[in-house]
Formats: sequence, structure tokens, C-alpha cells
Amino acid sequence: MDDELIYVEPGQDALMVSGELTVACRSVPEAYLMWAQLELDEKEHAVIQVGDDTYDISAIRRLRYEPVAHAA
Repeated sequence: MDDELIYVEPGQDALMVSGELTVACRSVPEAYLMWAQLELDEKEHAVIQVGDDTYDISAIRRLRYEPVAHAA
């Protein structure tokens, strides 16, 4: 498993998709909070979409929200 952190711009629109449920969010942290409220078995199948990128459970756990200019 790749344990490298993933930096995303926090102010981007995002989608949290879990089965037939799709929630449009105004920011990546908002999508993360929606994902975090799911039961574990739902989290395993849910994704967060940011632009053209789609993040599954292993990637979601590595997301860091800060402007790219501040990312290490």
C-alpha cells in the first residue's frame, strides 16, 4: 500500500459518492466529513471525486487539505 500523503486544494468542489447516493460538496473537507459519517462497510465502497481525480478509501485516508503552494 502506498502511504504517501495526497495534497488537494481545500476549496475545490467535490462529490462524495456512495452507492446510489451522490452528495455535491462545496469543498474537499466537506466531502470528507460526509464520507466520515458513513458506516465502515459503506466507506469501503464510497469515493470522493475532485475534478478528474477519484479517491477510494485508501486514498481518502491520505488526503491533506492545504493549498498547493503550502504543500511540502
